Amino acid sequence: MANSIKFDRDQVIDKAQRLFWQRGFNGTSMRDLLQTVNLRPGSLYASFGDKETLYHDALLRYAAQGQQFLAQCQADTESPIAALQQFVRLQVLHAEQAPSQVCMLVKTVAELSAEGSKLALLAKNLLAEMELAFRQLLQQAQAQGVHLSAPPERLSKVLQAQIIGLKTYAQTQPDQTVLAEMVEDVLATLLQK
Repeated sequence: MANSIKFDRDQVIDKAQRLFWQRGFNGTSMRDLLQTVNLRPGSLYASFGDKETLYHDALLRYAAQGQQFLAQCQADTESPIAALQQFVRLQVLHAEQAPSQVCMLVKTVAELSAEGSKLALLAKNLLAEMELAFRQLLQQAQAQGVHLSAPPERLSKVLQAQIIGLKTYAQTQPDQTVLAEMVEDVLATLLQK
């Protein structure tokens, strides 16, 4: 019987995701990756193929976590608008545990788009899926009689851009009071005055 090494695939992807999110694709060496996930090169290649495939899996995991978090905000609140508000507040103001304030998908697009990378295309598609989730919540709110400041299709794009901007800005302005005020300004733009 061949000598096989047992490991938790999900745990490896989670560890790799945190490292990739912190350092980016090009900033993560194979040596650092192997050390972080605690695998030998043969085990990594046999299980994941290569660094690009592991990064692909990490992006999918990151996006799924974002969708799950949005679904949890829906479950925890009484309305679609309250869910979006909670999501934005928590994403921007409580990201101290994250390897980076900047969204991993956005970092991937910024780092790899010029290279024509399939990973950048995947990240763009995953960002579009999150935008769609925002639009669906805004459409639900509108169907419930909430007066939005713009059509859900446009507001979902604005909201995504605002979240990306706020998370990036948080790296330059760590003052939580200032960030909280900015988040509330963004949330106020969702509803018609």
